[in-house]
Amino acid sequence: MKFKRKGDKLRYEFVDAGCIGRECFQPGLYQHRGATLSGSRNTGAESPCCMRRAYHGCPGGPVGSREEPCDCEGKPHVAHMVEGLPEIVQVLVKARKAEGWRPA
Repeated sequence: MKFKRKGDKLRYEFVDAGCIGRECFQPGLYQHRGATLSGSRNTGAESPCCMRRAYHGCPGGPVGSREEPCDCEGKPHVAHMVEGLPEIVQVLVKARKAEGWRPA
């Protein structure tokens, strides 16, 4: 899903339409770097995307978190916490739309 800010020509790449309401929403320019023969690592390529996604990745799985029963043998714990994408917060959706963010 791509988002655009009013007055900005760049279209930022995100996971889905709900990203505008998530706490991890961090639009920015990801700078690609690569090795060259001269030793310079500056290639000048930039991609408009979510910085959280570019550097840390989005969690896989369902939206929110849930507890799953443990199937580990000989372990004292009872359950595992499965973390997915953060919940969508409507207050953040309204605030970001007021800042000029919208789907592109």
